[in-house]
Amino acid sequence: MRVRVVTVPYRYDEPDEGLGKGPTALLEAGLLDRLRERGVDASGASSAALAEEDRVAGPVAANIGRLGATTATLVAAARAEAAGVLVLAGDDTASVGIVSGLQQAHGAGARIGIVWLDAHGDFNTPETSYSGILAGMPLAILAGLAGPVWRTSAGLAAPVPTDRILIAGVRELDEREETLLRSTNVQVVAASAVAEERPFAQALHTLLLRSDILFLHVDLDVLDPSLVPSASTPSPDGWSVEEAAAVMRTVLDTGKVVVVGIAGLNPGAGQRGERSIETTIALIEAALPAWQGTAPDAALSGA
Repeated sequence: MRVRVVTVPYRYDEPDEGLGKGPTALLEAGLLDRLRERGVDASGASSAALAEEDRVAGPVAANIGRLGATTATLVAAARAEAAGVLVLAGDDTASVGIVSGLQQAHGAGARIGIVWLDAHGDFNTPETSYSGILAGMPLAILAGLAGPVWRTSAGLAAPVPTDRILIAGVRELDEREETLLRSTNVQVVAASAVAEERPFAQALHTLLLRSDILFLHVDLDVLDPSLVPSASTPSPDGWSVEEAAAVMRTVLDTGKVVVVGIAGLNPGAGQRGERSIETTIALIEAALPAWQGTAPDAALSGA
């Protein structure tokens, strides 16, 4: 399996700060070599960047979008080679640029499905959010429910229909966020229900009927905080590495995954950060060898 690695070493629009140090920490810890040892032809990594001259004085979301546009270019280039793309991102906001890149490569009308593994829904809008945290909004942005400046800056050509979004591993939803989710066709599978296998399998089957290619996103807070003790958004009663890897393998086994995104690694805090790095590499090592192919090359725009 050929995998091209793209890094987005940013927290929001700030480079190499907090979570933005996560991608580099994984590479420096030998992630690519360890993947190659397991038969994954991983190469790269190309890195997204926001040039100072491209920054605007307006809202942070506009700069996140501009950063996302550079991410999109790198994702589209990797897909032009018919390679799978592993995106190591600082935080979940990078996902808008990732989907923009898939639309560049596969066409604005491509049936892109999203499997979002996260302790949180990340489906807030500025109107529903209690905190205003932008990292809690990317799925709502992708669905076209908010963030027109963000979407436009990232080059997102079309929103993702909500019936092509599956969120799993959830343990915490804001009240207004949950109300918004219930008004859509987003499928939500709680962390506890995934252990039963059937609810997730049914939801994934439904998603596959509506999607030609998949973006598999993993926020590391889906894991139990004991495994990622430096996590910025810890949530109790999370998955083990084995449980998360099993879910990832199930999605990868569909043959429709073209991008895997990993976000939310805080490599700081001394030994806690070191523990989080090792856990993240262990998760990626356990899951990615199952990635034996991607959607047919004919799905590429212009192929």
